Amino acid sequence: MMTLFLLLALLIPTAGTAEPLPLPDRGIFADLDGQVRIARPAWLEPAACRDPSRPVAWLLAFGSVVGFGSSDKALPPCVQLADTDGDGLPDPLDVLAGAKKTVLDHAPYGGPYRTIPYPNGDVPRSEGVCTDVVIRALRNAGIDLQRLVHEDILRAPKAYPMVHKPNPSIDHRRVKTLLPWFQRHWLPQETERARIDDWLPGDVVFMDTLAKPGPDHIGVVSDHLGPSGRPLIINSWTDGYRTAEMDLMAFVPVTHRFRAPRAVQGSPATALAAVGYQLPETTRQVVVVRVPDMGASRGVLTRWQRGPSGWTEVGQPVPVDIGAAGGAWGRGLGPLRQPLKMEGDHRSPLGAFRIGTAFGRTARPAGVAWPWRQTGADDRWVDDPQSPHYNRWVSAQVAGGASAETLARTDGLYDVALVLEHNTDHPVAGGGSAIFVHLTSGGPTVGCTSLAREPLLELLRWLRPAARPVWVQVAD
Repeated sequence: MMTLFLLLALLIPTAGTAEPLPLPDRGIFADLDGQVRIARPAWLEPAACRDPSRPVAWLLAFGSVVGFGSSDKALPPCVQLADTDGDGLPDPLDVLAGAKKTVLDHAPYGGPYRTIPYPNGDVPRSEGVCTDVVIRALRNAGIDLQRLVHEDILRAPKAYPMVHKPNPSIDHRRVKTLLPWFQRHWLPQETERARIDDWLPGDVVFMDTLAKPGPDHIGVVSDHLGPSGRPLIINSWTDGYRTAEMDLMAFVPVTHRFRAPRAVQGSPATALAAVGYQLPETTRQVVVVRVPDMGASRGVLTRWQRGPSGWTEVGQPVPVDIGAAGGAWGRGLGPLRQPLKMEGDHRSPLGAFRIGTAFGRTARPAGVAWPWRQTGADDRWVDDPQSPHYNRWVSAQVAGGASAETLARTDGLYDVALVLEHNTDHPVAGGGSAIFVHLTSGGPTVGCTSLAREPLLELLRWLRPAARPVWVQVAD
């Protein structure tokens, strides 16, 4: 995945003046690329950041529009945004450009159920429904909703109770199935109390047409305002209509709004700098979990190996869940910071940590060299701050009447797991206990980090004691 410092050097002279894309697009409907025009939205101020190579232009920051600072005021730093397809256009701009191409294509609403190829399948461009506009817009940025939704359903079926039998030809084309995917993977934005300058082109919105309870329509925020004074929505409305930009917000409530995630940083060096820890030369493996902000419960895990030429990424990025309340600074290898992780706060610890033993209900999995301990009915992890055995693995007899977590759980979460050594050296009572990396339940955790079985097993097979690995969790 390529990254790009803050958003668009479009050289757009004035608000509302539409210009061609500044770089060749790499996406859908290539025959329409030359017709795409993008304008700096009239409701957004020009912006700048501390990157003198970037001209003043329409720059969309992570979560807000960066204000245009005067020469006597410090400008905010540039922010990295993802460029999934590597064409030089950040994902929000790429999504907007893809949505614009669906408008130029002007397909009528409708079409029968079709079995489509997998992955990157599509119905004929001469037809489509509201979800197809969003599918095509994201595919323009290299984001294949068909594959991503299907894999997420298989990985976390409890997050998709509406899907009884996964079908990659139709699941991602249903509004109610897309909603949990966006909730799990994109950044939620305010709707009811959002100011006009909170609405950024390329945001994906779910709407309630009031035909039946809940969101039943979807579209992409445009770069133009409608007569109502609100941003137009690029969408395929209903029978008898063609894909167009419409003033829907004037009469259709927006129930949810999402923004493309920020980029995952490239090297573990940035993550280590953020947590204030310097690795010893003996450390040759690092696991990095990054979340977009302190309140986010969804992130990305990457693995890194140090060799003679520096750090090299190993394998593919893996989605992970952390605490339902996001993250707080933990007690590990780096300095203590506020806010601190506390017992029962539903936050996962941020910082650098040693990796403890792996464990599970079966014997050591094949290919795993990392220390492994098979759990039995007597194994407990004490989470009672009043106990002298707080944050320790003990037997049920030693735990006595203290609150303690059963490690041989029957719900499968600890069938494969790994201890993070948070608050383990001279444990601070109430400072957080039983911090593990375990199998996903399909949603946020109570303070651990979770991921799917195969990526977790792959991680365990990669870890080597001699490499003295370190686990780093950080919020961007």
